[in-house]
Amino acid sequence: MKKAEKYISTRRQFLKSATIGVVVCGLNGRNLLAATKNKTGFIVLDKDSRINIGDRGNTIIQKAYDLGFHYEKKHHGCARCIVAALQDAIDFIPANEDLFRSASCLDGGATPDFSASCGAFTGSGMIIGWVCGTGRFGDNSLSHELMHKVHKHFAAEYDSVICKNIRESTDTKCPEVVARAAKWTTEILLKEFTTYE
Repeated sequence: MKKAEKYISTRRQFLKSATIGVVVCGLNGRNLLAATKNKTGFIVLDKDSRINIGDRGNTIIQKAYDLGFHYEKKHHGCARCIVAALQDAIDFIPANEDLFRSASCLDGGATPDFSASCGAFTGSGMIIGWVCGTGRFGDNSLSHELMHKVHKHFAAEYDSVICKNIRESTDTKCPEVVARAAKWTTEILLKEFTTYE
């Protein structure tokens, strides 16, 4: 009988400890999750961030344009191509494979009839969100502000961000659309977070 009582007592202590552990982890879940998500070592940028790029701004912008054009022409998939171009052109954006993979289904408006946002526009947003977005439900005003600047470029150039509308309204082919979007997004990011003017 004593063995059974000891077992029940030990089991109760274990369950009590486990419950306390779950509650503590639940309360601190955001911190634990953030530590896991930040394995890349990337520090999210904010309005006060200033990265010294010397006089390389125009070179970085041209590289983003060239890579965007080349990747789209060779590999296709506007969203993933702009993500790759921005990762490869801008030193402070890590070439994160998870982010790249997330863009793999967003080309052509992510629809069979091209009726949603251009993948180059969406991919730009993915990079902007990666660079200055927030954790769950934080203040996203900065990322929206920068994305609206990208939108202004699309509206001025194509009068739309919808894939089908862009394709129909211009003779510009997708490699050029990706290249321009990479250029615009790079300019916006450099002006916001670096010494580029």
